[in-house]
Amino acid sequence: MDQMRQSNDHDEFITIIGASMAEINAEYHAQGLADRDFSIVHKIGRHRFTRVGGGASEHMFDGQSMIAATFTRTRRN
Repeated sequence: MDQMRQSNDHDEFITIIGASMAEINAEYHAQGLADRDFSIVHKIGRHRFTRVGGGASEHMFDGQSMIAATFTRTRRN
């Protein structure tokens, strides 16, 4: 973990999940994330999602893999 940049209370993250990169790109622009200084955090790729809580887990999107892209910005005080 020492080599990885750790986030702090000033970092804000938005993850967009879609069936294609075109959908994610369109949503990135629709939300005006570039104008709000958001940039990509890591590689964009296919993921399978599981939600956990209350001792149970649920496979999201019927267990299908989706493309996910996470964007971040550091808020200024």
